[in-house]
Amino acid sequence: MMEILTDRVTRYLLRRIRRLAVLDLYQHAAVAGLLDELAYDAGSSAGPTLISRWAPTVELTHLLSLGSQGREILSRRLGHADRHRDSLAEAWQSQQPSAAPVRDALVSSTSSLVSSSAFDTELERRAASEREALAVLREQLPLPKAAPVAVALLIARAVGSHPGGWEALRAILRRPDPFIVMRIPVPGFQRHCGRSLEDGLITPSCMKLEELVRLAGICDYGDRRPGKMRKRIKTIAGSEVHKVSDRALGRALSDAINSEPPPPILLVDQTNQDLPEIIMHAADLVLEADGLDHTLLAELLQICCGIAPKHSLELMQEKGLTLDHLHLNDLALIVRPGRSNAEIISAFEALREERASDLESGDGEGSDGSSNRRKSSSVPEWRSGAKPEEKRKSTGSAPVEVIRPQPADAEAVLRVETLSGYGEASDWAAGLKLDLDLWRQGLLDWSELSSRLLLSGPPGTGKTTFANALCNTLQVPLLATSVARWLEASYLGEVLKLINAAFTVATEHRPAILFIDEIDNLGSRASGDSRGHKGHDDYWSSLINRVLELIDGAAKTEGVIIVAATNLPDKLDPALLRSGRLERHVQIPRPDIEALTGILAHHLGADLAKVIETAPKPDKSGVAQVDDKAEPEATKSSAQQSRVNAKATGDGRIPA
Repeated sequence: MMEILTDRVTRYLLRRIRRLAVLDLYQHAAVAGLLDELAYDAGSSAGPTLISRWAPTVELTHLLSLGSQGREILSRRLGHADRHRDSLAEAWQSQQPSAAPVRDALVSSTSSLVSSSAFDTELERRAASEREALAVLREQLPLPKAAPVAVALLIARAVGSHPGGWEALRAILRRPDPFIVMRIPVPGFQRHCGRSLEDGLITPSCMKLEELVRLAGICDYGDRRPGKMRKRIKTIAGSEVHKVSDRALGRALSDAINSEPPPPILLVDQTNQDLPEIIMHAADLVLEADGLDHTLLAELLQICCGIAPKHSLELMQEKGLTLDHLHLNDLALIVRPGRSNAEIISAFEALREERASDLESGDGEGSDGSSNRRKSSSVPEWRSGAKPEEKRKSTGSAPVEVIRPQPADAEAVLRVETLSGYGEASDWAAGLKLDLDLWRQGLLDWSELSSRLLLSGPPGTGKTTFANALCNTLQVPLLATSVARWLEASYLGEVLKLINAAFTVATEHRPAILFIDEIDNLGSRASGDSRGHKGHDDYWSSLINRVLELIDGAAKTEGVIIVAATNLPDKLDPALLRSGRLERHVQIPRPDIEALTGILAHHLGADLAKVIETAPKPDKSGVAQVDDKAEPEATKSSAQQSRVNAKATGDGRIPA
């Protein structure tokens, strides 16, 4: 029974993959001028329903009339001339038992209709001709890609291994709001499963994937097929669920289930970690399957490359090939039509040796796609308690330095709460911290956060220090860059690449802070003469325009916080300060007596009391000679020392 159910689900999923491939082929043929897409109303009871009908053009009809020569031209027009489709088609068709009979029946019925008296009308002749042309065109169908086929085979195994059988599964899947957990420990399964859902390769319709918890979805794919009618589904990645607090996870599940109408919920897990108890108790259906094995890989090679399973299994056993190191991306790159069995198995074997050496050196990749240098997939790298010298990370050619926040419970951590003299900037940081927590719980939209700040002030007022402290306060990475580093490349094209790279790194590390220092070096488009580069205004305008575009894009990207710093705010282009960009401008003045007191107390810490004790004592002989005019200054100095003493002893009371 289990085997029969697995086979049924496999055939169903492969038919959906083939259906999408046929639609893509028709679209390609339409672009090549071989098909016309016609829309007509199917006239359903629910109202007008437009359905596409594909009709061959005169050019396609002419090519088909040329026989084998026309088919060769057709193959070249569709880009399939070098794929040797005739020798590979059998493997695909063998997995599609319903496709060949349907095609044979179509050709048979067409032949019988040609000789029948019912073919007297021109309309019937045209319909038969169109069906035959489309059947010939489908012979150009390329073999399927490895990644979606692997996803289909793994899902079929998970469904087939469910102890309840098909009837129990169907009862759950028919519910309007099922909560399904799918656990398949294959690296990359989460993302590729999301792709298959969006393309309609698993469910009867294309799905619109929505994150149950922000930045913890299963796909970063985007809408590759716009215009499709999509059904909503809430998703969450098993590799990310441990980063969400139980309280936030419970609230997100409750909000989704209590919404109207409630969407289906799907958790896809590619790790071997235990899931939170709330997940396992709330799930209506848990589907599990093992990872890749020789049988599944042999079936994959048959479908995607036309390689007989017997030959694949023999070679894998001879090589002693293990598959636990393989990522679904590896299958997509290595398993391609035209490659021989030996080439594919040898590539997998070489990859295994490379991955094994990476694991020995600590540079391997875990099942969630993250580095094995992490202590645990449930603990983000920047919370792992690394040494201070390990907190900074290179980003290759991007002009960005990644600074990880120090653990919140570490001693002597630089935080905004411990800084003095920042005034409005401190208030902004405190508000952002509260709002960021609400956003993580799904209680606040990103557009409602004040996530863009411009700091200005004389040199030495601590703008960079504030950015580092903000990193620790919010517990998110700080991505430090500067306009001076952007301009090192000099040539416009190279500078634009560096600017793009900085914002790309910020998107990849979100939630994160992008700190742009010396932003005044961009200047203003209205002040080209003041630079002394009047002849290069186009150069500077291009840079400023690109930065404005990227800031606009970052403002709409959830999780990207932008903090810029400048000594000369008057030199900035006014467009940078408009609403939606660096709209919050805080000026940091030079520290006053109160701020200096706090700065000394912060840097000296526990040594402050000892420093005060060793301060020179006033000369008592000179006290009596103090002029009356100096008395206010002496009183003021005494008050300042009292404040310092209060900071050192932890007493918040400051005497008047």
